[in-house]
Amino acid sequence: MAVKILTPVQPAPVPGLPITPVEFDGMTITPYAAQATGRLAYSIRATGMRSPRTASAAPTKNNSASENDAA
Repeated sequence: MAVKILTPVQPAPVPGLPITPVEFDGMTITPYAAQATGRLAYSIRATGMRSPRTASAAPTKNNSASENDAA
């Protein structure tokens, strides 16, 4: 599979991992018939790419509810 990434800034590699984890925004998948083989293929596109958020940075339902109760 070929992957083309057109972005001005590449995510920083994470030490100790064989791949660089990333998060994609605005993912769309478009099925099409490949002309060379006649098989079903997919075009996968994203509107953005960023370094992954850490678990502590991602909001959860429980955290947002308790913050609203405390206010």
